[in-house]
Amino acid sequence: MFKSGRPGRQAVGPDVQSISRRYFILGAFDGALTILGVILGAAASGSLTKQIVMSAGIGGGIALAISSAVGAYEAERIETKLNGGDASRMAAKVEHKWPKRGYWTVTLIPAAVHGIAPLIAAIIPVIPFLVFDIAPAAMISIASTMAFLFVMGLYLGSLTEGRKLTAGLRFVLIGVVTSVIVVFMFGG
Repeated sequence: MFKSGRPGRQAVGPDVQSISRRYFILGAFDGALTILGVILGAAASGSLTKQIVMSAGIGGGIALAISSAVGAYEAERIETKLNGGDASRMAAKVEHKWPKRGYWTVTLIPAAVHGIAPLIAAIIPVIPFLVFDIAPAAMISIASTMAFLFVMGLYLGSLTEGRKLTAGLRFVLIGVVTSVIVVFMFGG
């Protein structure tokens, strides 16, 4: 419980590294698919403009970042209280350099990671609209989001020594299914 999960790595705190990794994947997946859904929904309804992509994409990314960070902070704050009462004692058990800061380590690091991840991922489907006209930007946005999902899947597959390609393709499949559902709902 108090180890980083990988041999040779020093523990940051009570499982902070694995919690942060989970929050990054969750946040990035949410950010990429949510903003792609906004773009596809606008395109399917015939309302896609650069202004909509910029305002909805950036505004949605900011809202996701704040929501994710606050949600993760509150979840970790409650779990820390429920699982030991005082994270400072928990952090001291892990040979943490700053035991008095243990509470902040186990609550703020995952919250920051979960807040930053969707904002980073939300930018990916938006960037093509800064450079290209609407139609090519929409296609590049879809392709770049699917590539990002594939890379995330590859990364997760490499952590478990499983089939990296299968994990990457599974993430892309989820992206494609999400895209089809959004286009179907708003396209006709």
